[in-house]
Amino acid sequence: MPHDLPFVRHRTELAELGVDRNRIRRALRSGRWLEPVPGVVVLHSGSLSRRERHLVAVTWAGPAGRLSHTSALWLHRARIDEPRAARRVSGVRGAYSEPEDAGLVEVSVPHGRHLKSTGFVVVHQSRRPLGDLAIAGLPVTGAARAAVDVAVSARRRQDVEHVVSDVLQKDLADLSELAGETRALGRRATPWLRQTLTDALRGMRSVGEADLRRVIVTAGLPEPEWNATISTPLGDFHLDAYWRAQQVGAEADGTQFHLSARDWQADLRRQNAVQGTGVRLMRFPVPRLRAEGLSCGVELRTALGL
Repeated sequence: MPHDLPFVRHRTELAELGVDRNRIRRALRSGRWLEPVPGVVVLHSGSLSRRERHLVAVTWAGPAGRLSHTSALWLHRARIDEPRAARRVSGVRGAYSEPEDAGLVEVSVPHGRHLKSTGFVVVHQSRRPLGDLAIAGLPVTGAARAAVDVAVSARRRQDVEHVVSDVLQKDLADLSELAGETRALGRRATPWLRQTLTDALRGMRSVGEADLRRVIVTAGLPEPEWNATISTPLGDFHLDAYWRAQQVGAEADGTQFHLSARDWQADLRRQNAVQGTGVRLMRFPVPRLRAEGLSCGVELRTALGL
């Protein structure tokens, strides 16, 4: 057997390379090799790295399969984790379970290939083209495709807003690509996904801004400028929402922007610079926008003089 043999191989590939079936059985029986899913062999013992789990999954999926959903987004370097717990997914066949050391791996195969989910591999069937993209030698769906696939299976609206805003902020996909993938979904596109894309078209690029807009709409306030530019002696800054005629701005503050003393100090300098131009800046923590939306709306209405 060649010394440079990849650590993940299908049994048929091993046979073609001259590895005797009895040798495979002995190695698996003794625990020197692993077979995490039927027919896919890992040529070592112990836990698998994330890349090895991905290799196992695409080997199970076959040449037409692609890493997709959360697994694709992780490879695109989006801020997301592969699911840690087994869950039933509409249209997914077979039994699958959470491995002890890592999350599930999601793959998509062309519709009509009745491949079951097994082990830590979750198999989705798709009628849409899966593309020919590869990252680090692994076949993967595009970021826009992966984002809408995750969005249509999300259980919370915030999860949809998170995945869309993240791929936009990281420039992994643009709005036209996301809109095209959403149209391709047809009736499977959920109202949450459609509304999130509509909000993004207005210029909103974060989950907090979406929460802020819901407060504004519920309070019956006029539509502000989103991500409006304010010029100050310290440079240009962007406000989540800005009513230019009234010189009132609003910010949805998430905890991720205040993780250190340096962040906090920079934020205070920014706030002072914006207020120094005559802008009245209203700031709302995202949890408060969600829990006390009505009172936040009243405060904004008062600031706007309405």
